[in-house]
Amino acid sequence: MVPTALIEAASRPYRAAGRFAWHYASAKLRHDPFFAHILAHGLIPDDARILDLGSGQGLLAAWLVGAHAWHRDHGASAWPASWPAPPVPRSIHGIDLTPRDVARARVALQAHEARIRFVCDDIRVAPFPDADVVVACDVLHYVDENAQASILRRVHASLAADGVLLLRVSDAAAGWHARLDRAVDFGIQIARSGRTNSLTVRSEAQWLALLGDLRFQVSARPMGNGAHDANRLLIARPLG
Repeated sequence: MVPTALIEAASRPYRAAGRFAWHYASAKLRHDPFFAHILAHGLIPDDARILDLGSGQGLLAAWLVGAHAWHRDHGASAWPASWPAPPVPRSIHGIDLTPRDVARARVALQAHEARIRFVCDDIRVAPFPDADVVVACDVLHYVDENAQASILRRVHASLAADGVLLLRVSDAAAGWHARLDRAVDFGIQIARSGRTNSLTVRSEAQWLALLGDLRFQVSARPMGNGAHDANRLLIARPLG
């Protein structure tokens, strides 16, 4: 169970970015299991250089900043006992194509601009800095198959030898759950950016095969709830 006070602490900076940004952050952090999972399982190490692909309005950065501050102030009595202490990243570099989301991220996280940076660019061509952790949550289905492979090759090149890619995708072979995911993601694409590009989906087996071909060692975990049971978290580590 994620403490409500933690969600409130992480979403509070978005009040400065407007009501939509604040309400979206609150709802996403409360209902999307990805954010709790990365903390509960210690998937991001301390002092990591994080590259966030499709960073949107900067929710990953806000979550990590808020978690550290809340743990520092309240962790002794309220932090979930089974969770490790939250990480303190060395840097976070977010890339997103939607100017409004990048603007919201910059407003909400402006107090941390010395180590958290958001750029408005296309992940198909944007330069990737060296990273210890690359996060790509619900983003690669917005580009075509060739671009997916190209992005993942560049991720491999940017990762430290002991780094990790946290890639959330929808399993296209998961029946109606997968079809619902596609409908939701298509709607989100229109609402956030006005774009109506078609989505490029793969089955879990196809994602695993692609990552294997690109010299990643991969484990897969279920990463959805309710109607979104098609979601998978692929934890991929570069091989030599």
